[in-house]
Amino acid sequence: MGFAARTLVEAVPGPAAIVDSDGRVLVANGRWSRPDGGGAYPVEGALLAPETGCPAHHQLPAVVQRMTPQAAPAVLPCRCEPVESTVRVTHLESDCGAHRRLITVERVAAPLGDSEPDVDGVAKAKSQFLALLGHEIRTPVTTVVATVDLLRAQPLQQGVREVVDSVHRSVHSLKALTDDLLDLARLETGSLRVERQPVALRPVLEGIVEPLQQQARRKGILLLAAPAPDLPAAVLGDIQRLRQVLTCVVGNAVKFTEAGEVIVTAARDGDDTYVITVSDTGPGIGERDRQRIFAPFVQADSSAARSHEGAGLGLALAARLVQCMGGTIDVQSEPGKGSEFLIRLPLAAATDQPAAHLPLPLTRRRVAVVAPSPRSVLALSWLLTSAGAEPVPARFEDLAKRIPDVDTVLWCDDSHDPEAVRRADAVIEVLGPKGRALMISTTDPRTGIVRKPGVLTAPLVLGRLVAALNLERTGVRGAPVTVPPLGGGRVLLAEDNDVNRTVFRRMIELLGVECDAVADGAAAAEALLGETSYDVVLMDLQMPRVDGLEATRRVRAAGNATPILALTATALHGDRERCLEAGMDGHLSKPITLPELRAALEPYLSGTAEEPEKPADPPVEVDAADLSKLRDLEEQLEDRALVVTTVNTFLSQLEGRRTALAEALRKQDHDALRATAHTLKSSSALLGADPLAEACAEVERRAIAGTSEKDLTALVAEVESAVAGAVRVMSGYLAADERAESAGQR
Repeated sequence: MGFAARTLVEAVPGPAAIVDSDGRVLVANGRWSRPDGGGAYPVEGALLAPETGCPAHHQLPAVVQRMTPQAAPAVLPCRCEPVESTVRVTHLESDCGAHRRLITVERVAAPLGDSEPDVDGVAKAKSQFLALLGHEIRTPVTTVVATVDLLRAQPLQQGVREVVDSVHRSVHSLKALTDDLLDLARLETGSLRVERQPVALRPVLEGIVEPLQQQARRKGILLLAAPAPDLPAAVLGDIQRLRQVLTCVVGNAVKFTEAGEVIVTAARDGDDTYVITVSDTGPGIGERDRQRIFAPFVQADSSAARSHEGAGLGLALAARLVQCMGGTIDVQSEPGKGSEFLIRLPLAAATDQPAAHLPLPLTRRRVAVVAPSPRSVLALSWLLTSAGAEPVPARFEDLAKRIPDVDTVLWCDDSHDPEAVRRADAVIEVLGPKGRALMISTTDPRTGIVRKPGVLTAPLVLGRLVAALNLERTGVRGAPVTVPPLGGGRVLLAEDNDVNRTVFRRMIELLGVECDAVADGAAAAEALLGETSYDVVLMDLQMPRVDGLEATRRVRAAGNATPILALTATALHGDRERCLEAGMDGHLSKPITLPELRAALEPYLSGTAEEPEKPADPPVEVDAADLSKLRDLEEQLEDRALVVTTVNTFLSQLEGRRTALAEALRKQDHDALRATAHTLKSSSALLGADPLAEACAEVERRAIAGTSEKDLTALVAEVESAVAGAVRVMSGYLAADERAESAGQR
């Protein structure tokens, strides 16, 4: 058995062991061995044997052998311990298919002369184990999270940035798994608390689905999230726990759905009760699996050949968190018909939140909505209604009838589907020059073939939808993840881990703040009580010589009131209270991202520096229509850096394409002429160089038709002329981009 099994049994406060179906002890903790070496507690590798002196140990081998995976835990009264105890036998799930049992001996009464069982001692042991586990896992994760955040804040090549972003997603998945394990343990020990603060539901839903974009794109899944338009701006709840629940349930839906859609909605369910529905078109869940998917370490498909990885913690944690928040979670599903998770929570409206009376940006707009299912139509309609528009649900064939007073069509499609090009042309033709066609692509539009209408990528958030319908620029994704600098100041960092100290210091300096770093609490106290003045201190709790709490007490006893923020990797209940009691002003849990660090430091520094207004792009003498097509492509791809890279690649390959055309014409090789023209046509059309694309298309058609060499020579000359125009447009585009970047750096 591995480290995880040994960690499990060592975490049990009493005797514990894991055995196989024959009763052979595979791994046991240090409390398992009997002082007298009795046979009821055999060493690792030995078999359980019936013991006549105790009914529990007499029945134990037979109970272990008869237990099935579906059986409830067996509880046997034990009379051979110094205090009254029970022996519990529980089935353990195993990836390899072998049956395992966990045997634990649990005290149920106090020793003679004591009035109460030692419950506090058990709770303390569990708490210490959690603290150790949390600190040991979080410390290396903190380093990786902070380092990746620093990388993402730098200007990187597109390919490097995609790798860094992949690492960023993976390390945050590791962080989430760590948090899930610790929270599940807190729930089991009763040490997890639920807060009650104002929560805005829309940002929570959008924040859950947006990180799942790439996973949904790869599968071609339509991923949408929308609260009902009549919901209050904020409700009272625990935003962190709500995010955990939705991350588990929505992430699970996306993971198991290979095609179709995942739709998340939030609506009222009576007075001060809300239901969040997560529906998918995945494989569905059978009756037997529905009864056990909310148990920890359980997957619907637990076979060795399963196609999805995971620890089986997500739904178990979600169910327990929902219960802690006073709600319920249920699933409705049938094999082959998808699943629908219903999360009902008591969330009273936050009445003290100021009501917004801003004009709705899409007022008086009637928008036809075409989507694959009633659920996705509902989600899109709620998004439009929230912005003031009037959604008109329709089928695609209805669009040909020109729906009255509808000049905008919003529909879902796959930008890689050749038929999507035909559908886009049909929508544009129906709407006419004054209409607005907007496609929501379920796949990555950067590699798609649909170019004419506006193309957005699911998941669709309200801000991007409004901006696209109003023809506003929505910004560029894939650029460096920048954080506005703070307005100066000086920070003292106390952190014993040298790697974390280096990374945290770099993060602070990246925010425009000076930073002094020390390695222990004694040095931190000495620095604070010295001549240097600091605006705020970041103080690690666990440090050699003098820990963070003791250092803070010394500083406060000397009359120094410099704000001190605790840094801790344990994040257990009670940490915050101990920090405040010692005189600290706040509490930060590792790992910490760059935006989180900025938000923590901002209240204690001398105000934020205003970002200089970006100068407008200098005028470039190019064909304005062609340049606007390149700008449109930026929005479609949501990545300006990628467009710039693609244009540079196109120009670097252009001379070779021209040479290949001339050589094919000279050799009268019509196949080579057609192939080269086709390649140049495709790349030109992608970048909006329509005159060049059309000239190449004509060469391609005539080469196939066997046109005379004289006519082909004239057509290739037209390509050369169009090449000159494309080079002028694209070179101007690159020059404008370089000047804008240079101005921004100054």
